[in-house]
Amino acid sequence: MRFRPTTYSISVLACTFVIGGCSQSSSSTTVPPTTQKESPQTDPPTTHTESPQTDPTKLKQSAPAERLIHSFYSVDHYDKSRDPSSDLAKTLEIAKKSGKHVLLQVGGDWCIWCARVNDYMNTNETVHQILKDNFVVMKVTYPGDKAEAFLKQFPKCVAYPHFFVIQNDGEFLHSQDAAGLIKEESYDQEAFVRFLESWTPSTTEGNTLNKNSSGAE
Repeated sequence: MRFRPTTYSISVLACTFVIGGCSQSSSSTTVPPTTQKESPQTDPPTTHTESPQTDPTKLKQSAPAERLIHSFYSVDHYDKSRDPSSDLAKTLEIAKKSGKHVLLQVGGDWCIWCARVNDYMNTNETVHQILKDNFVVMKVTYPGDKAEAFLKQFPKCVAYPHFFVIQNDGEFLHSQDAAGLIKEESYDQEAFVRFLESWTPSTTEGNTLNKNSSGAE
């Protein structure tokens, strides 16, 4: 599917907080405090533990977030007033010039798992380097003034954060929910690396595999 900004009617999605991601109430853009509290004693659903398990102590962590952040973003913060269609057009230009793919990161500041993935992407050196070398990351705020219409062109997001990989010519490649990337109270390095490396420009060149798929490859 080639990217074509279109106008769609705004739909309101009902949601509840789940361990594999965050979702938003249909009556408010603010999740009730009780739904944002972490439940460290609750084991993740089986659908969230399918990825290979990696010992957290062995994850490669190095430079602090302030030394790694902003190196791969075109839009590095959530802002519901932004126009994601305009942002994507500019991001595609950047990606095309650099020979990279676009990674849309859909979520919001209301979502605890969105905050966790921000920290993870910016502090895990292995993941950060793959992103820096292969992707231009653009944040899409949900809910947002124009986000609902923009997201209609992609597979449905069932929880947040959610990722979409787009080729730098605008071709949609892959839909990825966060469930398969989560381990305990953080993210699984092996699963995250496998997802990213499956959709780098060098990996996807000349093929159209799984363009409508969801989940880690």
